[in-house]
Amino acid sequence: MKRRVFIAMHYMEIGGAEISLIGLLQAMDYSQYDVDLFVYSHQGELMACIPEEVNLLPEVKEYSMIERPMRDALKAGCVRLVAARLVARWANSRYLKRNRKEGTESGSVFGYIGKYVARVLPRINPAVEYDAAISFLAPHDIVLRNVRARKKICWIHTDYSHVAINAGLEHPVWNGYDHIVSISEEVTRAFVGVFPALEKKIVEIENILSPEFVRRRSEEVDVSSELAEVGGV
Repeated sequence: MKRRVFIAMHYMEIGGAEISLIGLLQAMDYSQYDVDLFVYSHQGELMACIPEEVNLLPEVKEYSMIERPMRDALKAGCVRLVAARLVARWANSRYLKRNRKEGTESGSVFGYIGKYVARVLPRINPAVEYDAAISFLAPHDIVLRNVRARKKICWIHTDYSHVAINAGLEHPVWNGYDHIVSISEEVTRAFVGVFPALEKKIVEIENILSPEFVRRRSEEVDVSSELAEVGGV
């Protein structure tokens, strides 16, 4: 009997985490796994790269508005979502005033967004209990709270040596997962520096990228124009 796996991702624009997800999906053995992919907002060039064996779940309005302008969310009738985002922004501003750290980029807002937004979102595919649920990109509160699964796994893509967060706020969320996947030794080292108690949960899996995908992307992209855009040539 196949195991049923759930994976959540924000959107499928071209980015490191999104390309990493495509690599994972292309590497999975679909004779052993039924995969439901939930993309919060069905946007981005990489939507076309999702393998046909994957069951793409329908977009849900509230989730599609998480990162849209608040005006758009209000027009769509997502009043509770907008209220949660405003509370998250207020809570984060209070935290920053008390804990301003120089020389690092503030990433604490995502922890607050996860905390408050997850509470007002509907459950995802509530009739199904998955064998495993994967949250592929933080904040991980949403999958932890709103998906039923026997095991839960989340991914780290961020180097926490360069990002200031509210570790006390985020620790219970990371700790709620059975496993935490890190993409490299450097990412693991930085994460453990912030969350030493979670070291035993970490499993290192480097990003998977099939040669076929790399070849296809190189054929689709105009390399010369990309270089000119980056280098101003």
